[in-house]
Amino acid sequence: MIEPAPLLAVSHLSRRFAMRRGFLSRAAPSFLHAVDDVSLSIAPGRSVGLVGESGCGKSTLVRLIARLLDATEGEIAFDGEDLAAVPAARFARHPRRRELQVVFQDPTESLNPRYTAFDSIAEPLRLLEGVRDSAGLEARVKAAASDVGLPAELLGRFPHQLSGGQKARVNIARAVAVRPRLLILDEPTAALDVSVQAIVLELLAELRQRHGLAYLFVSHDLNVVRLMCDEVLVMYLGRIVERGPAAEVFANPAHPYTRLLVDALPRLGQPAPAVALPAGEPTSPIDPDPRQCRYASRCPQARPRCSELSPSLSTLAPGREAACHFPLVNLAPESAT
Repeated sequence: MIEPAPLLAVSHLSRRFAMRRGFLSRAAPSFLHAVDDVSLSIAPGRSVGLVGESGCGKSTLVRLIARLLDATEGEIAFDGEDLAAVPAARFARHPRRRELQVVFQDPTESLNPRYTAFDSIAEPLRLLEGVRDSAGLEARVKAAASDVGLPAELLGRFPHQLSGGQKARVNIARAVAVRPRLLILDEPTAALDVSVQAIVLELLAELRQRHGLAYLFVSHDLNVVRLMCDEVLVMYLGRIVERGPAAEVFANPAHPYTRLLVDALPRLGQPAPAVALPAGEPTSPIDPDPRQCRYASRCPQARPRCSELSPSLSTLAPGREAACHFPLVNLAPESAT
């Protein structure tokens, strides 16, 4: 079976932030490596999860791919066109902007408090598709609202007059109204009550199937990623340390950091897992040693080689990769005897 060409192909993407020093300091400048040599791809209609603890670089990576932030180096190919070559300040008016939309974490913070639900959904239609006539605009807004299950009678309300779930639907309707091909979902249910989260996740799954959307699903909740995604990427201190089919990665983690995350997952009908936190201090993201594995200072199975040579992503089996000199599992097929 021939794999479809990727809709999104990120290659060797990096973003470093210069650290401020005193005015009279003569020391060499330091850089915070927020995203460091990240590559990933998403095929049309596929859902890829991105997981990792706070501070690992997920949000910066999202901002780079969404072209809200310029990269230090690397490529962001969308349907074959390198969007990294377009300055972030100009991308808002770029023709590709319509095809790549973001659903932000907090629907309250991402909605203009002075806009009604109708105005919030209509704004991208005006700016990105040039819809101007009132009748056409109203029809498109109502269609988008119906698509996400938002009653038409709520379109005249302001954000403070809507529930958390209703605001989440407005946020999603605003993104899908312009008929994108890729949705970047940045913790889309984190700010919602647990009772509402399942409803929104079900809605996102239906929209993906109905419209053939591709998702980059960013979340702290590994159970949500396991439910929603075909593939998962595990990020640690700016780098991807493991990737593979979601079911396989969660069932059989290859990287020690992934194992830590999976072991911490709560399980229905079982007591909360007792997970031993790593004993060492995390490696600083400011000018990290390029020769050292960034997880070495916390890894329970670190060996001298881990401090001498930084591991790169290596293929363990078809579709499975891990950046570890000593992966926890051997997934390579046995050689013929």
